[in-house]
Amino acid sequence: MMVIERMWTEEFRPKTLDEVIGHDNIVSRLKEFARRGDIPHLLFAGPPGVGKTTCAEALINEIYGPGKAGRNVLRLNASDDRGINVIRNDIKTFASLLPDGDARFKVILLDEADMMTSDAQHALRQIMERYSQTTRFILICNYSSKIIDPIQSRCALFRFRSIPKELVIERLRTISKNKKLKISNEALDALYVVSEGDLRRAINTLQAAAALGGEITEDVIYSVRSQAKPQELASIIKLCISSKPSFSKARQLMRDVLMNYGLSGEDVVKQLNSTLVNMSEDEIPSLIRVAAISYLAEVDFRISEGCDPEIQLQGFLAHLILSSAKYRT
Repeated sequence: MMVIERMWTEEFRPKTLDEVIGHDNIVSRLKEFARRGDIPHLLFAGPPGVGKTTCAEALINEIYGPGKAGRNVLRLNASDDRGINVIRNDIKTFASLLPDGDARFKVILLDEADMMTSDAQHALRQIMERYSQTTRFILICNYSSKIIDPIQSRCALFRFRSIPKELVIERLRTISKNKKLKISNEALDALYVVSEGDLRRAINTLQAAAALGGEITEDVIYSVRSQAKPQELASIIKLCISSKPSFSKARQLMRDVLMNYGLSGEDVVKQLNSTLVNMSEDEIPSLIRVAAISYLAEVDFRISEGCDPEIQLQGFLAHLILSSAKYRT
């Protein structure tokens, strides 16, 4: 019989607010709501994988007790159920019913709320206002600007930021120890780099790397993510801006990156941008950096419009060499 391993993001998801990392100010305010046994409508906004849904679920556990919410909580993902009919039928029907048992109110947890259509949001606003005595809403989104003002004004807004690197690595190290993994410090650093502050992505990458067996190294992490090492891209950039640049060698190194990692043109552009931003002033002067990022934006647009990625990336390398020569004269 085949055994399906549980997703580590669920296995190690914090169950209480005390277990949440990286959002002390938000957690302290949510704890106060839980202590009072009442909450307003809430709007959680921030980048993916930083703990918005985790905080919402932990708050629900604090209010009702772990696993005791029962029929008092309705969970929906607005990216799947984003039309006005879902608002008028499922959400309105649930909101109109009285809380189950001794609960004072029910909770509707609406993830990816910024994916809702404008009509659906306006219908939701009316329901939030009409049934506020018996139902509370927790809306989760990446971009609060996509939520209409009437809804924002009815919610307490919490803005989530990326979790600091040291806390992400500490959590990854804890999971690795629990799973008895052999992982290097360089691999942990690489996990943070490829996840871009998204703890969920970092944990998923760690699980994928662990499935390969053996020691988890930096090379394994970049291989699993099909992502070039920042130092490889930095070496191409440094070659182009050196006093003796070689276009042919830089072009070959770029081809190697595309072939070895199976990257698309869009992937390389994104990783080049990240590398340029993170290189120090000693590695690349500001004027060259600005010119490179500006031209890279043009390359990104051209590739998105259907231009050949390899030709556009070669054009970027040539532009980088010319910008560097102009800077030195």
